[in-house]
Amino acid sequence: MSARRWTFADKESVTAILPSAAFIALNILDACLTGLALERGSYELNALLLPTLASNPVFKWLISSAVVLLLVLLKRQGLLKLLSLGMLLVCVWNLLAIWSWS
Repeated sequence: MSARRWTFADKESVTAILPSAAFIALNILDACLTGLALERGSYELNALLLPTLASNPVFKWLISSAVVLLLVLLKRQGLLKLLSLGMLLVCVWNLLAIWSWS
C-alpha cells in the first residue's frame, strides 16, 4: 500500500516564496526610504500615489501582498523575480536621492 502525501501547495508555489518575500520586503523598504527622502526635501515621482501613501509601509505591504497573491493565483510567479529586481532599483534610486540631499 502506498503512502498518501498531502501537499498544500504545488512545487511552483513553493519556489515562489523567496521572490515573494523579497518583493514584499523591498516594497516596505521603498516606503521607508521614500518617507526619509520626502523628509529631506525630495519629492515623489509616482503620480499615482500621494506622497503620504507612498511612504506608508502598511499600505505598501498590503498592495505588494495583493500583487503577490494575484500572481500566484494566476500561476505567474516568474514575474516576481523581475518585479523584485525593479523594486531593488527603486530602492537604490531612493538611497541615491537621500544621499544627494544629505
